[in-house]
Order: sequence, then structure tokens, then C-alpha cells
Amino acid sequence: MDSALTLRHAPQGDGRRRLHGHTYVLRLHLAGPLDEVLGWTVDFGDVKDLFQPIFKRFDHKPLHEIEGLNDCDTVSLAKWLQAESSGLLPALNRIDLYPTRQQGVILSWGSKAPALSV
Repeated sequence: MDSALTLRHAPQGDGRRRLHGHTYVLRLHLAGPLDEVLGWTVDFGDVKDLFQPIFKRFDHKPLHEIEGLNDCDTVSLAKWLQAESSGLLPALNRIDLYPTRQQGVILSWGSKAPALSV
């Protein structure tokens, strides 16, 4: 996914406050019982279809214009994605989001509170 953004909470004078862009790698992890006939938890095509409306809201869009997104940093975006996706994809239990090859976040949850790795 490709998106433009400004980091509203970056310090004054910081270049990240200016409009810039990232090409993100996004991975959605789902957990659940395996279908004994098909051998998978969910059909990837079904996941893609369910997630498509959310994806369209931020792909090739300015993230700072998305309602409900606290800021455009990777942590805020991962948390927003979790909130937007959890009702559509109840088996979703982890989001990996990488704006570059060297950095990103992993947001995972289950029966306990969400854990965040940066």
C-alpha cells in the first residue's frame, strides 16, 4: 500500500511534519481452527474481499485526512487498522506494518490486551 502522510505530533521543524510518502508492507494474521476438508483457517480471497473497503480508505490516500486516525505514525496506523478490521475479520489477531525494510510495528492480541513490538 502506498500512502502520503504528515506526522502532526513530530517536533516543530522536523521534516516528518511535511507531506511525504511511504510504501507499506501490511500483513494480516488470522487464527482459528483449520477446516478439516480444505486445510486452512479462512480463504484468503474472503479475507481480501472483507478487507478491501478498509484498504481503499488508505491506499494512495493522504493518511492525515483519515477520520479517527490519531496521527500518521506506524503505531497509530496499526491500532486504527485493528479497530477498523476487528468487526469484519474476527479471526484477526496480529497486524504487521512496515513503512521501510528496516522498521515497523507488530501489533498482536488475543484473549489478553494488545501487545506492540516496534
